[in-house]
Amino acid sequence: MTVAAEPVADTGEPVPAPAAVDTAPAAPVSRARRLAPWAVLVVGVLALQAAFASATFPARLDTTFSDPLDRLARWAQSNRRTHPLFTGFFSPLTRALTWALDSVQGLLEWLPWFVLPAAVGLLILVRTRSRGQAAVAVAVTLYPGLVGLWPETMATLALMTVSVVLCVVIGAPLGVWCAFRPGVERVVRPVLDAMQTVPAPIYFLPMLLFFGVGPVAGAFATVIYALPPMVRLTTLGIRQVPGEAVEASTMFGASGRQTLLKVRLPMALPAIMTGISQSIMMALGIVVLAALLASGGLGQVILEALRQRATGRGLAAGLAIVAVATVLDRAARAVAQTDRTRWLGRRPALIALGALVAAAVAGRLAGSVAFPGVAETTLFDPVDSGVVWVRDNLSWFTRPVNDTIVGDVYVPVRDFLTGTVAWPVLVAVPAWLAWRVKGWRLAVFTAAAVVTMGLLGWWADSIDTLTQVAAAVVLSLAVALPLGVWAGTSTRVEAVLGPVLDTLQTLPSFVYMIPVVNWFTVGIVPGMIASVLYAVVPGIRITALGIRQVPTESLEASQAFGATPAQTLLGVRIPLAAPTIMAAVNQVIMMVLAMVIIAGLVGGGALGFQVINAVTRGEVGDGFEVGAIIALMAMVLDRLTQGIGQRLQPPSDR
Repeated sequence: MTVAAEPVADTGEPVPAPAAVDTAPAAPVSRARRLAPWAVLVVGVLALQAAFASATFPARLDTTFSDPLDRLARWAQSNRRTHPLFTGFFSPLTRALTWALDSVQGLLEWLPWFVLPAAVGLLILVRTRSRGQAAVAVAVTLYPGLVGLWPETMATLALMTVSVVLCVVIGAPLGVWCAFRPGVERVVRPVLDAMQTVPAPIYFLPMLLFFGVGPVAGAFATVIYALPPMVRLTTLGIRQVPGEAVEASTMFGASGRQTLLKVRLPMALPAIMTGISQSIMMALGIVVLAALLASGGLGQVILEALRQRATGRGLAAGLAIVAVATVLDRAARAVAQTDRTRWLGRRPALIALGALVAAAVAGRLAGSVAFPGVAETTLFDPVDSGVVWVRDNLSWFTRPVNDTIVGDVYVPVRDFLTGTVAWPVLVAVPAWLAWRVKGWRLAVFTAAAVVTMGLLGWWADSIDTLTQVAAAVVLSLAVALPLGVWAGTSTRVEAVLGPVLDTLQTLPSFVYMIPVVNWFTVGIVPGMIASVLYAVVPGIRITALGIRQVPTESLEASQAFGATPAQTLLGVRIPLAAPTIMAAVNQVIMMVLAMVIIAGLVGGGALGFQVINAVTRGEVGDGFEVGAIIALMAMVLDRLTQGIGQRLQPPSDR
């Protein structure tokens, strides 16, 4: 089109018209640019499929890493009693930790049964003045004895106490160091990332090599798994201390150490306590798996219940583990209580301590040490009866569901990906997606990660695991996203869901896997359902958070323009909450991957079974390879979902 000459306002003389501009081709050019990447993908996939349709993945490195690691394992087994590395370091460390575990467990078993509940209740009462909290703590502490699991609970309590103390002793100083030295944090951060992404049973392999079978190996594996939140939250807490407080301390002549001890650490205590709480929860999550190392305690009870499909006993032991975690968490928070106006004072504390000592001596003299049998696990016999009733009377529903998922969904998809699609296609498509989401760096990393799965010789198992993970993620999101949106728009729904989500989050996943195995038989379905139950919790909560955090001004503007509640939800709430919802998707994926190993225990096969097989047979090389592949999967999926979340951020937030 052309633009006519316009007179200039102050002179009235015409000026030359600008050159004609034709913008008609702009739309096709723009459309072509948008379609070009998709055309490249389609052409590339067709070309790769045609060229490699019958080719198998060349597993070039299938023994490159596993053989040296297996030789290291054989060397460690042969030299454990003679080599200075063991006699001078690992053996003394093992003896020291064995002494700590035996001492704590011995003390707990030496005390009369009523002393521990009384001590927990008095500690919380003295430090917080809350009779309600103290009463709840006493009831929770008594529960394991009431169901006949007192000795096993004392063993688990000793293991968790020593492990959490080690997490604090190692993690708090390391977190402070990272807070003051960014260079140290840059070195430590990838190590912490690896500790959180590598499946926990992989830690068991080096523990078996250097510490042997037993509670010591379980304690060290628990420390490795539970340490990262302690370090991260300590660093965060120290860095969030207001600069004004530090400057005021310096102005009054305090040294750097005095400022750290008197200002920084006290003000960072809430974050540090959150780190301790998270370490306790993560230690709780590995207690059952640590039983694979013969650590005993409640974890062993749950594994036996899983093998025997005894749902009631498994539930009783699972609730006992939750009780242990609750007691440790509340006791730690009471010890860290900083509000002196809530304390009863030193004299009442000394009186309470004296009363406990007197009660302990009196109980020992009277021979009242063991917990008196009350209900034992027979209290949960109705649970077993209910599970059996469902198995026998609802098989008309559970069996077809199991057969449909396995025969009509899982097996065809797995066979299509492993037998029909050429392996280069399965490398190129994720790399293309990563490039579209976050650029060439993530594309290269994704392609390298996928290729590594095949080069190590685990291509078929990796695709099998990805198929199971994808199915569990889809099912989890189908449940979590609608419920999260509903909870975000209704406080009543959120209140109803709260106790259910708390139970799913704290109860060990092995417990609700037992009835699922009873109903659906051993295979991929029980592991998939357990993964869904475990993963929906963060999905629902984070989605609800995103919906609630949508600015009120946006909602009011939508309503002012006459939008209905449904239109406001679909057009305003969900789009504005999209970045947070992607964070929920991210957490769902991570939780499903964390369940891969547990699913392997109930017939899930693939990489989960390979990890369990490596741990039980001591195949160190294969175990490390499979663990590395699962960690690579987690990192790729984590970065992809984070990248999508960043693209969904509003322009002002980028």
